[in-house]
Amino acid sequence: MKTAISIIAAIILTLVGILGSIKLKSLNLISEPFFVLLLICSVLIGLFIVYSDKIKVLDFYKGQLILRDIKETEASVKELAKAILEVTETSSHAIMTEGFDGEAKKNAVEKLRKLTT
Repeated sequence: MKTAISIIAAIILTLVGILGSIKLKSLNLISEPFFVLLLICSVLIGLFIVYSDKIKVLDFYKGQLILRDIKETEASVKELAKAILEVTETSSHAIMTEGFDGEAKKNAVEKLRKLTT
């Protein structure tokens, strides 16, 4: 429900911004570059309203926009890579030495299963 309201609000606000910009330009109250700037700002504000709950970092100075889902995905990929590395290390360690640590491999495989399900 919240997303539907934010989408409707974003559409209304963007349309008001665009129509207001067109009205100001048709009355010759603003120049063409300022008209384009107002149009871009209207669209950006609309997009910001729609995606405001998903934005983690917004830095205009550096031109940086980081979404929450991307950071969470990056963290889960790193966890998965660590688990795969652990399984690989325990398997290769068993090949290099005569002794085999079956418990360590079992724990690593179980951790990998939890991460993939």
